[in-house]
Amino acid sequence: MSIERMDHPAVSLLLGCGIDLPAQAARARAMWLAGRQGRPPLLLVALLWARDCPDVVQRLQGYLDALFADYRCTPAGWSEAQAARQVLAALNQQLFHMRQTGRSVPQLDAGLLLLQGADAQFLQAGAVGLLRYKGGGLHSLAGREGMQLGMQAELALVQYSLPLSAGEALLLAPQPLLGVADLDAFRAGCQTLVVESMPALLAPWLKAPGAAALLLSGAAASLPPATPREQWPALAEAVTGMRVDGWTLLDECPFGPPGRLFRARDDSGREALLWLAEEAADEVFWQREWALRRSPVASLPRVLSAHRPRRHAFMLFEPPAAGLRSLVDWLAAHGPVDGSTLLSLLDQAIAAVRALQRRGMQGLWLSPRNILISAGGRLLLLPEHAALLPGVPRQPLPSEAIPLAPELRGPQRVDGRADQFALAALAYWLICGQWPEIARPEGGVLSRYVPLATFTTHLPAGWDGVLARALAPQPAARFEALSEFRQALQEPLAHPPAPVRVNLRTQPWRLALLGALVIQLGFGLWLSLQG
Repeated sequence: MSIERMDHPAVSLLLGCGIDLPAQAARARAMWLAGRQGRPPLLLVALLWARDCPDVVQRLQGYLDALFADYRCTPAGWSEAQAARQVLAALNQQLFHMRQTGRSVPQLDAGLLLLQGADAQFLQAGAVGLLRYKGGGLHSLAGREGMQLGMQAELALVQYSLPLSAGEALLLAPQPLLGVADLDAFRAGCQTLVVESMPALLAPWLKAPGAAALLLSGAAASLPPATPREQWPALAEAVTGMRVDGWTLLDECPFGPPGRLFRARDDSGREALLWLAEEAADEVFWQREWALRRSPVASLPRVLSAHRPRRHAFMLFEPPAAGLRSLVDWLAAHGPVDGSTLLSLLDQAIAAVRALQRRGMQGLWLSPRNILISAGGRLLLLPEHAALLPGVPRQPLPSEAIPLAPELRGPQRVDGRADQFALAALAYWLICGQWPEIARPEGGVLSRYVPLATFTTHLPAGWDGVLARALAPQPAARFEALSEFRQALQEPLAHPPAPVRVNLRTQPWRLALLGALVIQLGFGLWLSLQG
């Protein structure tokens, strides 16, 4: 049994852990964090309870490290409760993916308590409950079995809002502890609770497996002084062997932005792709990272949590399979693609683009260096630049970027049809090895579509018309949706034009001509035999 305490005029807090079993334990952690948008500082208290878990204490510590590190890197435009929800959703998504891929996943229940001024928010995911002592009465917010993290793709969460007043007590613990505890004794202890008596009130909860957090609210006006949000500068230059915030850069990747994408390993031996930002991390950077985190499709990279707070602007991705090459290198080795191969690649790229669009990320630069292809044809998109992101003004894209829709190079309105244009330009390039003029920096609304039939004779019928429409200078002239564009490309492959059949019965002169030819051939053969 161990107890950690945190005393402050606004709140007094004790964190304790009880007995650890071979595959079951619970841990609690708390930290003061900067408030958002001028709001006061926040005390974030997290309790995680794991079952059926080997190396359970080590795993719990890793989950708590990631949870607090992730929270500090959420977009500033999010509220504190929204940031906490998204952090839990990211952990849920990680565990669900592990379960889906056959890896061992613990039963993990979580409870987060957010205290800010005279208000508290309780976020409950699974069998972690809360007792609240107020005005002589004890109220219970019971945890629920079957809602553990990682059990389903979407986070199952219950959220409570709890206005606080001085002298209230809150106890956070796994639900089984709340179910067997002597609640009458706990209520009696709360009636005369002061800071000095808190350890004695918490001690009985720590004689069983689990953990608990006990809070006594004080003067809400006596919060810690406000602190500015952390800053994450860009790394000026990176070389192999350098250490960056606990990660060692192993080697530079032959794909992605030159000099900014590395294979890396942390102190625990975990490997990742480490992508250094061009500029200091700002709201655009974090909105992009969390758009990726919340887009769990196979053709987008999985964002990893840093187990220690980042001090520089970079993202971490799950290492891709060996043998991946950039689309540039793949096309150079493979040559122009046929229709079925193109559609297979395009389906995966469309899935990635749609997932990002659902998160508000549109007007993407689909750089071929940032699109990876495996030997088996699996595609992985590493997106960086986008014109539209949630909560920030429209972003300028690099002037040299190819391919870009004309509206992305000017002040015109941008929507998802700019991404349709980029995908069509990518298809054009994959077929003939050249970018359509309108997708290049020197292109414009007066650019002329050069038919692909000029470069290849193996083009499915009708594709020039489909691509010409998707590459139209004006968005209104393009397909309404990516699904329509995809279907228009599929149609000629699914229903190839039938060979032309000539009905000789309706053309007797052809029969007469054929008869004359046969007679002449027979007469010539007879003469050759007589000679």
